[in-house]
Amino acid sequence: MKIEELIEDALNKYFTDYKDYHLIILIAFLVIIAIIQIAQGLWVNQRINKFKSALKKSEIKFSKFSEMQIEALNEIFEMLTDFRQISLLTDKKLNTSSPELTKKITEKWLVTYNYVYSTFSKKRHILPKDIKQKFASILTELEKAGKYVKSEKDLSAMFNTWSNGEVDFMGDEEERYKLEMDVKTYKEDGLLKGTVKNINEIRKQIEKYFETIK
Repeated sequence: MKIEELIEDALNKYFTDYKDYHLIILIAFLVIIAIIQIAQGLWVNQRINKFKSALKKSEIKFSKFSEMQIEALNEIFEMLTDFRQISLLTDKKLNTSSPELTKKITEKWLVTYNYVYSTFSKKRHILPKDIKQKFASILTELEKAGKYVKSEKDLSAMFNTWSNGEVDFMGDEEERYKLEMDVKTYKEDGLLKGTVKNINEIRKQIEKYFETIK
């Protein structure tokens, strides 16, 4: 065999082995890429499923919170409507009613006031921030109104109206004087009118809240 033929055979064998070697590397490379892509796909799907699960839980939690908030505000709105009515009636009747009627009216106002105060305290954690802040801003004035109405109630309880229409004082003079001074001071502040104004403002805020979720 000639030298040229030997060289040609050697080169052909070399390049055949070279091609096989690189083909194996290429196949291995493609297999590795496929495995990586499959693994990435599985990882991404797992992350997406976890995110969907967390999102669903968050939506359920938010939906439940919104439902509780709506129920609380609906209850408070109705309660404030009643409180507004009794405040208007009390402000109107205090100076024109008998001691007995005054006592009944003021007792009803105090019961409603205590219910309002208690309900806001129990549900404040779930109320919208602006409504919570508004109630906090009127709290001092509302407490003063409560003291005023209680003074009116205690003062009226010291009087008795007889069947002939005459009214007699039946209490302690010193206590009467103190209560009359308290009532005079509170009246000058216009507390019941201020209470009605504050109630109207909170009711408007609640109405706006419900308008935003329609």
